[in-house]
Parts: sequence; structure tokens; C-alpha cells
Amino acid sequence: MVVIGITGGSGYIGGRLVQRYLKASASLRLVDDHSGPVDVSSPGTEVLDADFASPESLRHLSDCDVVLHLAARSGVVVCQKDPEGTRRVNVEGTRRLAASCRERGIPIAFASSFSVVGIPVQLPITEQTPARPTHEYSHQKAAGEEVIRALPGEGRPPGAVLRMSNLYGSYRSQGKLVAKGNVLNLYAARARAGGSLEVYAPGTQRRDYVHLEDVCSHWEASARYLLSARSDGVPTFCVASGESATVLELAQRVADTWRALHPDRPRLPVEVVENPRRDVEILHPEFEVDPSWTRSQLGVRCEMNLDRGIRRVLEEVLA
Repeated sequence: MVVIGITGGSGYIGGRLVQRYLKASASLRLVDDHSGPVDVSSPGTEVLDADFASPESLRHLSDCDVVLHLAARSGVVVCQKDPEGTRRVNVEGTRRLAASCRERGIPIAFASSFSVVGIPVQLPITEQTPARPTHEYSHQKAAGEEVIRALPGEGRPPGAVLRMSNLYGSYRSQGKLVAKGNVLNLYAARARAGGSLEVYAPGTQRRDYVHLEDVCSHWEASARYLLSARSDGVPTFCVASGESATVLELAQRVADTWRALHPDRPRLPVEVVENPRRDVEILHPEFEVDPSWTRSQLGVRCEMNLDRGIRRVLEEVLA
């Protein structure tokens, strides 16, 4: 049986990925220090409570056939407030983990972000779009990519980089709803509470939105890709739906969908407010992704379009 290692195995993505692998009766090695905002407990699993780059963790992952590296100190604001501390984890920790994997011949997939591309000089964004980071979080993700790409490989891929766009979606774990504080999940929570949908100014910033289930499908396909020994390179995969919207458009679509689901309830007001991240956020009004090469290589595509995804998130928040 293939042994799959997952760092951040109790996190937002990792927790759902573990659920899916358990249904497939996969053998898992999980590591998580439980320091993140989401902490998912999956019955029938053991999670090593430790820093992913600690000697204990590296031993725990030493018999894996592939490692999916999801753990990080994540978030623009978190990295801005503590650049040295987050860099020790996100860059130096990734370097130690990657070196251990290479020493043992274990392929590793790295969780990156579309934030690394900054303001692209050419659209659409593809797997070949170079990194042009503009703030600390994106600089750390770009550095993590380079750590993985620096690993030499013979016979099978030593690694892969998964650049993820804006995730959304929720799931149930032991009866509790698991969601992360991304914009669409936050809008769903505000809708449930009857509050306004706040849009950070100017509201024209455009993002690609991809549902968590489709993200997990890409991670599973990436693991299969690494295990299949197709090449000795380090590919970059675009984990994106190819469907974008401005934040203002997203808020209005949430309000309209909520109204259709609950015509007897008051309309949700949409309000543009001051942007607390204006100094670090990319406000470019154009953002288009073409993930066709990724889809051809991994044999996977996104099943959830944005309108269906919005409806599902709003239904789940009241379930």
C-alpha cells in the first residue's frame, strides 16, 4: 500500500484531504503542530503533534512514498507582522523537510499561492508565469517554490509546486462545520447573522475562486503524478477554476443567491469599506488564469462553478 505523508494534516485543506484518503483506505503519516486557525480531528487517524521540520517529524515521514507539504504559517497579515518567525517556518522549515525527502528519495508536493505572481505582465496567468512577489507572504511562498525546484531528480519527479488560487468551501468533521476565513466563507457567515457583506475598497480587485473539493482533487492527482515517475523535473500546477470575479461582483452574487434561497428574509446589503490590507494587497482589476496545461497533465478539472459553489456554501452554513 502507498504511504502518503501530509504536513498540516489537521488544517483546512489537510483535514478534508485526510477524510478523502480514509475513504480510499490509504495509509497516512500525518504531522501538524495544531497552531493554525483550523484544527480538524479525523477519527481513526493519528497525527504527530510537532513542527513539520523537527527531527521527530522527519523520522515520522521517512517511510512515505510521497509527501504533500501543506503546513505553513499562512496569511498576508501574519507574515507581515512576524516576517522572521514565519520565514523560519515557511522557508527554512521547508528546506529541511525537502532535504530529508530528497535524501530518502521521497517526492514532495509544495503548497504555494497565486500571490507569488504579483501583478503579472501578461494575461492569462499560466504555469509558466514567473514569480514577482510584492509582499512578505508572497516572498516566502516564492522562496518555498525555489527550495523545491532546487532539488535534483533522476528517474522520478523530486517535487511539484501547486499554486492555489482563492479557496472557498466547507465540510463537516465530527458534526461540526469546518471553514476558513476566506472571503466567500466569511460572506456566508455574515449572511447567516444577517449582517452586511463588506467589500474592501476599491472592490474591483479580481480573483479566481476554486472550491475546496476541486483543490483536494488536484492534490490527489498531484500525488499520483509524482508516484508515476513521468519525468525528473519539478512542474508547477495551477490549482484554479479559470473563473474569476471582482470582490464586489462576488458580494452581489452572494446577496442575490441568498435572496433566492430565502425570499422571506431581508436583503443582504453590500457595503464598500476601507481596506486594512491596502498596503500589501494586489488591487489589479484584471486576473485571469488558464489552467489547461495542469488539467492535461493531471487528468483533473474543476467540477464546481462559482454560482453552484456560492449556493452550496450558503446552504451548508445553515445545515
